[in-house]
Amino acid sequence: MIGLCFVGVLIMCSVSASGTALMFELPDRKRFCLSEEFEGPKDYVLEYRVMKGGKNDVDVSVRSPNGKIIHKKSQVKEGKFEFETSRGDYQFCFSNEFSSWVHKTVFFDLRPADINSLAGEAGNEVPFVRNSAENSCDEIHETMTSVMRYQRDFRIKESIGRHIAETVHSHVTWVSLLQTFAILLTGLGQSFLLKRFFTEKSSDSVISSIKAET
Repeated sequence: MIGLCFVGVLIMCSVSASGTALMFELPDRKRFCLSEEFEGPKDYVLEYRVMKGGKNDVDVSVRSPNGKIIHKKSQVKEGKFEFETSRGDYQFCFSNEFSSWVHKTVFFDLRPADINSLAGEAGNEVPFVRNSAENSCDEIHETMTSVMRYQRDFRIKESIGRHIAETVHSHVTWVSLLQTFAILLTGLGQSFLLKRFFTEKSSDSVISSIKAET
């Protein structure tokens, strides 16, 4: 069962027999760590991606039960790390301490490298001979698990693309408003100058005509 050492703003968390996936908000100048206890040797895959915030980068580190750092990256946008576990607690940390004002949204996925069979996920480790129906069910299970991962990746990319589009739209809107204000200000300034120019000329003409009459 996954444990949280520091919780920022947790947006989504799901824990299942096939792995752990969560999305969380990492505040500026903060560090988010979580731990996972493993029962023994098994190949696992860690995937992470910064979805939004600043330059979309964080510091990542993985610490083994004996305290050794087995994975460390600085200011990365995304990454994938495959490792073999041993018995004990592993610690996974994401740091935004280098950022002074930008919050980050990070996606985290920890899962076995190989897809477990239905019997394995149910906790049945007794060896047995599977029949054709069980083999078919396992094949369907593996295919559906792959489909779910593809859908997850698609949703993440769609979320990142939507955030970029909204950011660009916001910037374009503000630039358009500034340009509109600048055009209006320039037009009013030109109108004022032209009006003043003709007003002064008219006054000079009146003074000249008065002098001519005298």
